[in-house]
Amino acid sequence: MNTLSTSRLPPPPNVLDSSDMRVQEFIHGHRFIQEQEPFMIVLETLAVCADRPLGSVLPKPDAHEAFHYALPHRRKMRFLLFQDRHLEQVVEDSSIPDHEKWHEWKTRVNAQFGEGQRELGAGSSHDAFAYLDDRFSMDINALNQAVRLLQSRELDVMHNRRWTSRFLAVTGPDMICTDMREARGGWTADRRFFGRGGELVYLMLNRSSFAVELKQWVQERLLSENDPMNRIAQALSDPADTGASNTQIGYLPHLTLSAYDRLAEDWLNVLMCNRLPEGHLFEPLFRITGLNIVVYLAERAQEEVGAPKAIPIVADLTDGGNQQLREEAKVHLNLHRDVANRAVRAFVERVIGDCDRWKMALERSDPGLAKQALKERFGFTKGDDQRGNAATPAQQLEAFIDHAMQRDKNNTYKYLLPLAKASGLATSRQRVGPWFALDDGMLFSLVLANVTHTIELRDFVAQLYRRYGLVIGPEEARDAFGRIHVERYEANLAALEARMTRLALTQRLSDDCAFVTNPYRL
Repeated sequence: MNTLSTSRLPPPPNVLDSSDMRVQEFIHGHRFIQEQEPFMIVLETLAVCADRPLGSVLPKPDAHEAFHYALPHRRKMRFLLFQDRHLEQVVEDSSIPDHEKWHEWKTRVNAQFGEGQRELGAGSSHDAFAYLDDRFSMDINALNQAVRLLQSRELDVMHNRRWTSRFLAVTGPDMICTDMREARGGWTADRRFFGRGGELVYLMLNRSSFAVELKQWVQERLLSENDPMNRIAQALSDPADTGASNTQIGYLPHLTLSAYDRLAEDWLNVLMCNRLPEGHLFEPLFRITGLNIVVYLAERAQEEVGAPKAIPIVADLTDGGNQQLREEAKVHLNLHRDVANRAVRAFVERVIGDCDRWKMALERSDPGLAKQALKERFGFTKGDDQRGNAATPAQQLEAFIDHAMQRDKNNTYKYLLPLAKASGLATSRQRVGPWFALDDGMLFSLVLANVTHTIELRDFVAQLYRRYGLVIGPEEARDAFGRIHVERYEANLAALEARMTRLALTQRLSDDCAFVTNPYRL
C-alpha cells in the first residue's frame, strides 16, 4: 500500500467554482459523494471512456487534463425501457387483433411520450417512434422481446428511481445511460448520482502505466459496438436522437501515484478473464473499484497526517461469528473514518500556516485579514456566521475546520461507510454497528483481480495484504500489529477457505495447503 508523494497539479479552469471550499478537493480530488454508489462510479468512468478513450488526453507535468466530454441523452431508448407503460399491455391484450397491435401501441406511446418530449416543432400527430417500423417490421412481439432483453441488464432494480436516473450494465457504447434531469422539455446532466467519482477513476486509469493497454481491453469487452446487447440498444435508439450534454472533467490533484497503477492492474486482470462473459464483468469491476477507492483515500489521509503507512483493513470472514475479530474489524473501520478528519485538520493547518496574510492576521488579531486568508487559500467565503466579524483568527480557523469535517459533499468521513458497504467490504447489524467484512461478491472480485495462475491460499492472503492492506491471516496480522491472538486469525483464515471452497475458488490437494484458482482465466 505504499504511495508515491507528488506535488499537486493546479485544477482545470472553473472546475472548482461550484465548491464551497477547497480542502478535500486538494487532498483526494473533486469529488466523491455519498449518493454515487460504486456501480455508478464505473458507469461514469465508461461514459468518459466512450467519448475520450484512455490515453487520448494526457496531463503535463505542470498541467491537469482539461477537456469536456459528451453525455448522450438517449431519450427514446430510455423511454422505451423505463417509462413506456403500454407495450406489454398491448401485447397481452387479447381483445386487440394481432395485426392492429403495432398501430395501437404507437398511438398510446406517442401520447405518453408527450409534447414535452417531442422534437422541437413536431406537431401533435408526429410519430416519435417511426424509426422502429422498419427495424422490427412492425412486429410488436419482436419489439417486446428486445425491450425485455435489454431491461434484464438494468442495475439496482430494487430502487425506484426516476426513469432518467436508471442505468444498464454496459457492454457496449449505446447502452450508456447517464444521470439526467428533465427541465422544461429539455435534458441536462444531473450530478445527484453521477457526482464525478467516475471522472476521478478515469483520470487515475488515464495516468497509470497501463492506460494504452487498458484502452484496448475496455474497448473490446465493455464498449464494443458489435456486442449483442449493444446491437439491441442501437435498434431501440433513434439515429436522429443525438442530444447530449457536455461536461468538464473533474480534478485529480496528483500526477502519479502507485494507487493509479494498482487500480489499472485490477481492471486489466478482470477484463482479461476471457472465460467470464461480458455481461458478468460489471459487478467485479465496480466492487474492486470500490476497494481501490477505499485504499486510495486511506493513503491520501496517511500522507496528510504524516503516518508511516496507511491504516490496515482488518477483514472479518467469519460473518461476525468471532466476536473479538469482529470488534477489531469495527475498530479499524472507525479508524479509517477518523483519520479522514485528522487529514482535514492537518491539511488546513499546514496550508494556512504557510500563508503570509494569515501570519499577519495572527500578529494583529485581525478578523478581516483572517477571513481573507481563508478565502485566498481555500476558496472559503461563508465565514463563521454565528460569530460574525468579531471572531478571532483562531476561532475562525476552528469554525472552518469544523465546517470542512461536516460538509455533505466530498467528505471522506461520511462517504467511507456507504462506499465500503456497497462494495462488499463492510457490513452492519443492529446493536453491533458496522465493521469491515468481505461478502462473497468481493471475494470473487479479489480472485479475478489477483489470481492469474493457481496460487497457495496463504500466498493469496499475503498478496491481498501487500496490495490493499487487507489483514486476514495471522502472518499479515503479526506484520501489521506485532503481538496478536494467533487463534483468532487462524480461524479467520479457515473461514476464508471454507467460503472460497463453496464458491469453487479453492481446492485442497493435500492436508498441508489449499490452492486458489481463477476458473475464468485461461
